[in-house]
Amino acid sequence: MKNKNYRVSRATLYNSIDLLMSAGLVRRHQFGQNQSHYEKSYFNKQHDHIIIKGTNEVIEFCDPRLEAIKKSIEEIFDIEVYRHSLYFYANKKKKNL
Repeated sequence: MKNKNYRVSRATLYNSIDLLMSAGLVRRHQFGQNQSHYEKSYFNKQHDHIIIKGTNEVIEFCDPRLEAIKKSIEEIFDIEVYRHSLYFYANKKKKNL
């Protein structure tokens, strides 16, 4: 919005984010930092995150084995998992020269 010279107050942004979150259209993440990160909700599309230490890089990934684990947990405990989150915190590997 800044690049297109739109002027919007912080209050408007925060109120809009709150509305989008309550409608389930946006999710908030805090990857161990003080700053929140927001992303579009994918509803039932499972995806998880890898957070690279020192770079603030976030990699989204999907692994069908996690869905199989979720189904197994549901069967074992006779429950229905309606949401989950999985974060891997990682360091970049140092390359050998």
